[in-house]
This record gives sequence, C-alpha cells and structure tokens, in this order.
Amino acid sequence: MQLYELELNDGRRISPFVWRVKLALAQKGIAADTIGIGFGDKDKIAFSGQGLVPVLRDGERVVSDSWDIACYLEDQYPDMPSIFGGPVGRGLARFVARWTDITMLGNLAVLMMPCVFDHVPERDRAYFRQDREKRFGMTLEQMREDPEGKIAAFRQILLPMRVCLRDQPFLSGDAPAYADFCVFGGFIWAASVSDYKLLSNDDLLYAWRERMMGRFEALISASPGVVFT
Repeated sequence: MQLYELELNDGRRISPFVWRVKLALAQKGIAADTIGIGFGDKDKIAFSGQGLVPVLRDGERVVSDSWDIACYLEDQYPDMPSIFGGPVGRGLARFVARWTDITMLGNLAVLMMPCVFDHVPERDRAYFRQDREKRFGMTLEQMREDPEGKIAAFRQILLPMRVCLRDQPFLSGDAPAYADFCVFGGFIWAASVSDYKLLSNDDLLYAWRERMMGRFEALISASPGVVFT
C-alpha cells in the first residue's frame, strides 16, 4: 500500500487531509509506504485522475480524497479496528470533517499560509505565492499581520469542542475515531510549520491534544518538524 502526500523542506509532511488518513491507517494497524511530492509534482499522481493529495494506492485500487480513503479503509478492512464506530458514527464523522474543513481550517488558513511558505522549496515558491495570494485576496505579507488577533479568533470558534470534552475524553467518546483525526490533523499541520501557541495550557482542547499525542506518539515522533507548543 502506498500513500502519496505533500512534502516540503526538511521532509516535512504537512497536509491536514493526509494526516487524517495517516491516523486512520494507524488506528487500523495498516502499514503504508509514504511518497512525498512537491507542489509542482502533480504529474506523479496523474494516475489518480486528479491533482490533490492524499492519494492511496492499494494494489490495483486507487482512491483519492481523505473522506473516500477513510471509507475505503473501513469497508475494505472491516475486521481491523473501526475508524468510525459504525454507520451512525460514520455519518457524524462526516459532519465533523466538513465542519473542520470550513470552520476550523478556514479560520486557521490565513495564519498558516505564510508559515507554510517559509518551508516551501525554492522551485515551488513562485507558484505557491501566486496561488495563495489569489485564493485569499491578499499578499503573504498581509497574512502575517496581527497573529495574536487571528489566534484569539481561532480559539473562539473551538468552543463547541470544548463543551463536548467536558463530558468525555475524546470528541468521538471514550476512544478517538475519525472525528478526532480530522481536528487533530489540523493541529499537526500547524505544528509542522509554525511555533504559534494555538491553545492555552488550561484549555480542555490542550488536554485532548495531549491525549491524542500519547495515542499516536510513534507516528508523530517519526514526522520531521512536528513540534507542539
């Protein structure tokens, strides 16, 4: 099995969507060879019929999109530990995945883009700058402004998760599952490229993140550049 992912300088593997898949594979106990590609290497995943990571190749089967890969792993390997906890859990996980995409990562993106740029290989920098500045309607330099304000706003949108964690150790209940992977993947992305302190030490999400790190310590420690603050 092979997993294609985005690779920056120093071997940093940063995609929050790839991290969802990595955590799902770890939960299932499935080993996969990871293949890093740059922003300009879309030809290397042309066999998938699209140009985004993650891409999973399992024998003759090729699956792209983190959600589709998670569903494939759950359905193809049902005798291994579940990443959803059943059909109802799958439906709720899909909601959390979409909420994370739109709300959590949407709020975090402007803060993180300049940090990602700092680790982009020289050959891809012009492309990255042009693409992200067009997408967000501002320069990378403008994105760097007022990080404290951006972090404060980011912390506010996490309130629903804090309320959930008052009553249970993980977003999915007594054990982590795909909903946790979606959110944790965003924090790993941030920790891979920046030293911003996104959570205060007394935050319930900080304690949750520590529990997630403990569960997946081997995976995290083997990943270059991931440092939580």
